[in-house]
Amino acid sequence: MTTALVCDHAQVREGLLFVLSGGISRVLRETYPAALGTCLALVLEFERREAERTHDLLVLVVGEDGEDIARVQAEVRVDHPGQAKPGENVHVPIAVDMRGVPLAKAGAYELRVYVDDEHRRTLQLWAELLPSPGTFEL
Repeated sequence: MTTALVCDHAQVREGLLFVLSGGISRVLRETYPAALGTCLALVLEFERREAERTHDLLVLVVGEDGEDIARVQAEVRVDHPGQAKPGENVHVPIAVDMRGVPLAKAGAYELRVYVDDEHRRTLQLWAELLPSPGTFEL
């Protein structure tokens, strides 16, 4: 995996990954429960011969108490693995829509990414209350 980041929006078009406002580590909401409201942008890297078969992608959203909040599963298939040159790795861009994932409360969350049951990356995310108007932090 070469890339994994939480962002406002992600889209794959013509083999390219488009990302808006990437690198989110905090979401601010007026109240909880609330929707996560973000996407996950990934670029998976496979050796050429690995690209000749399908792969299982699993993204788990885990709460600070270790509970599974959400699970996204997909089958990843490389469109044209034969176009890679000998020795060249194949990159597969993926956009995962996580906007509807429910967050029950403010706190720490993790997005854990697995490919073929192998842990590849964990992204930490904090859900916080939006400060009330007129308040400020130093």
